[in-house]
Amino acid sequence: MTKKGVDIEQVMEEVNRAVAAPETMLAEFWAENRPNAPNLAFIYPPHSKSLQVNLDLVSRNWEIDGDFEIGSRRKFVGGIISAFKKMVKRATSWYINPIVHQVRKFNMLVTRTLYDFNNNLEELESRVARLEELQGGGRTKEADGKLSEGEGEK
Repeated sequence: MTKKGVDIEQVMEEVNRAVAAPETMLAEFWAENRPNAPNLAFIYPPHSKSLQVNLDLVSRNWEIDGDFEIGSRRKFVGGIISAFKKMVKRATSWYINPIVHQVRKFNMLVTRTLYDFNNNLEELESRVARLEELQGGGRTKEADGKLSEGEGEK
């Protein structure tokens, strides 16, 4: 049974084989040679201030403003369009405002949590630095050398 160049029986046979043994489909998928994913470590180097920059952006933008100016840039019908938009906003505000409040609350909690993670990370970094000082830094210098060699290979 061939229809427009497609053999339906052959397609159904392949579908039945795939359903009977789905692992073969994955094996074929992973067997293909694909280029390696690019190394994006240069975007967020380990000791950069990117965390501070991102925390600053989060703290500036966590609050959602539900009360925004409504207007129109159209010259002649702009007043009618603005009036319609305001009417729709008033009619739907009872539904939208609680959702905006929940999103604002979530954003606030996530921002606080990120700052807590940052504080904990800074505390752990200072503890590790003190431990390295106490141990003389011999093993840590060796480990840093191995890490820098590993990063150079990638």
